Amino acid sequence: MNSAQRNPDMANPKFMLAPSAIPEQVIRMESPEYIAARLAEPVAAKQLWLAKDAGAQGARESQYVLVLTVGNDERTVTIVPMSSNVAERTEGALSVDRTPMGLPMIAWPDLATEIPVRLLYKPLDAFDDAVFRAVTGNRANARVGVRRTQPVAEPTVSSERRFLAMRRKLDRWHAICAQLPALHGEETLRYSTSDALAAYNDALKTVLHLTPQQRIALSRGGWHLDDEQRQAMADAGFPDAPHRDEIIGDDYLIMAEQPRWRAAAEALAGMGDASGFADTDPRVRLAHQAQFALAARTSGHGRDAMEGAFEQASSIILGRQQRQDDVR
Repeated sequence: MNSAQRNPDMANPKFMLAPSAIPEQVIRMESPEYIAARLAEPVAAKQLWLAKDAGAQGARESQYVLVLTVGNDERTVTIVPMSSNVAERTEGALSVDRTPMGLPMIAWPDLATEIPVRLLYKPLDAFDDAVFRAVTGNRANARVGVRRTQPVAEPTVSSERRFLAMRRKLDRWHAICAQLPALHGEETLRYSTSDALAAYNDALKTVLHLTPQQRIALSRGGWHLDDEQRQAMADAGFPDAPHRDEIIGDDYLIMAEQPRWRAAAEALAGMGDASGFADTDPRVRLAHQAQFALAARTSGHGRDAMEGAFEQASSIILGRQQRQDDVR
């Protein structure tokens, strides 16, 4: 399953252009093959992305962003906001002719902001070195098509509101950086310890008459109790499933933040969780499933094996979401 199939909305970004005006670059970057290949690559400087908030409160908001640098733990990026609407130019902004989109864009280097990498949504191509240096240095360079903009003589109220809304949006996105799951040492997230694991497993066998295969699938997150089964377990004294003491590794928490797994994380955010961690950050739940439920099934070691575990976890989660959507 490719990335566009996992998240169909990604194959239909709203570029705000008339069909006849869509550059060939944009058409190419809408293809599922391009999206899948780009999402499999690391986030890096010079890349252009469409970022979008998680939609936890109110309507989602999007923004074109140029990646300046990637944070030390790869969970944050420093970006310059950009727009494909040249009428939104303001004093101090830059007009950039040579862009991955094949059309002029406005950049605001003065508004460079650190945001979580989880907000990156739609991958686009990268800027060339000369244009990137001009934008990051906030310098006009006519030879590479980067010019200091002249603000609109009489900006409309709506354009001023959009600019202020962009600044507030960037402030809100930056604040999310402080809310990312803690890494290292005593602050590392744990799934709680319980001495009732054996008793719970026995109840699955005696109360629900689950087979060994079903009990294993349940413990690995590949299968879930329905409402009637959960009620039967609650009546037997097991309202919640106990868990071993499990420390989620930093590598898994970091990988769970990457745009490649955004569709799975968003699917988890809209699902109940039979493990009792429905209120946990869905990226943490994704990392937990990849590390503990699926890592043992993958061969090899290192990043390739970890990516394989995340790929399996993503497939399971999105398949479950599809089944729930079919029921609705």
